[in-house]
Amino acid sequence: MLKRIIEKNYKWIIAFLCLIIVIMMLEDIFENEQLTLDMVVYRLVILNLRSEPLTVMMKVITNLSSAYVLIAITLGTLLFIKNKKVGLCVASNLVMTTLLNQLLKYIVQRPRPEGYRLIAESGYSFPSGHSMVSMAFYGLIIYLIWKMVKNKKIKYISCGILGLLIPMIGFSRIYLGVHYASDVIGGFAISIVYLLLFTNIARSVLQLEKEKIKIMDKRKMVKLRKKRKKLRNSFKYAFEGIEEAWKTEQNLKIHFVIMALVIIAGFIFKISAMEWIVCLLLFAIVISLELINTAIETTVDIAMPDINEKAKYAKDIAAGAVLFSAIISVIIGLMIFLPKIFG
Repeated sequence: MLKRIIEKNYKWIIAFLCLIIVIMMLEDIFENEQLTLDMVVYRLVILNLRSEPLTVMMKVITNLSSAYVLIAITLGTLLFIKNKKVGLCVASNLVMTTLLNQLLKYIVQRPRPEGYRLIAESGYSFPSGHSMVSMAFYGLIIYLIWKMVKNKKIKYISCGILGLLIPMIGFSRIYLGVHYASDVIGGFAISIVYLLLFTNIARSVLQLEKEKIKIMDKRKMVKLRKKRKKLRNSFKYAFEGIEEAWKTEQNLKIHFVIMALVIIAGFIFKISAMEWIVCLLLFAIVISLELINTAIETTVDIAMPDINEKAKYAKDIAAGAVLFSAIISVIIGLMIFLPKIFG
């Protein structure tokens, strides 16, 4: 039973473990503690492995994840691959990972290592941009090659080379002294979680399971179509529900306006990553409860169109849950922002 659960959900188990690694690193980073991992790798790499030939090699490898190289590869996929969806997938992946990396750097704001850099770099350190983007970019290409290339020899060689290139790019950032080891590992871990989500979307957009569907019998095809339709419709109906609630519920609009103001204030006062997490959780709780409250009120109105004491009681309790969560959220918000405003 346990084995079956693991086999079915191994991707999300990996994603969960990666998130745990990132959170553990961030706790030490926000407390300005020197990670043991960083000190060990520093002694091993910076003090013992540096040499002139290796430095030249590391500079070449690190440039394979530079903006110029990645943009050139992306343009190549857009121009020379017949299936334009592939090029668009690669391009959107590059844009999204770059923006995500810059957002995370801005939130964490960890200074780069000082005193032993071999190349000039600016900006913040965590997570490593080269590591994070290379894992997402080349990782997606590995996935596409594995799914779309029929020649096994080309498939294995290409995936093997790119699979080695990704950790080498991360190592080059440590070797050149522009990132801590935790920056690189954190960047890889974040990108693995991102890739697990993005490849699910890419698989659907590019219809990478088309060949498998062809060999299925009619019964399996019908079952698969129903399953996909059900999943697709679940997202569709969920968004329709949010849209309808937005149109009819004044309180929901107020919650979204407050959320937007808090996000703007978060960027202005540069709140920490943990404070961002708290704010996002509070947004989710309050807005979700407001949606549930709307659903309860609508259901009660249908079931009890006439005035009924118990129906009023049910609606009042649901509204009370929203109010209670909103009050607690305001208190927590004041605890986060007041020291930054008056500090």
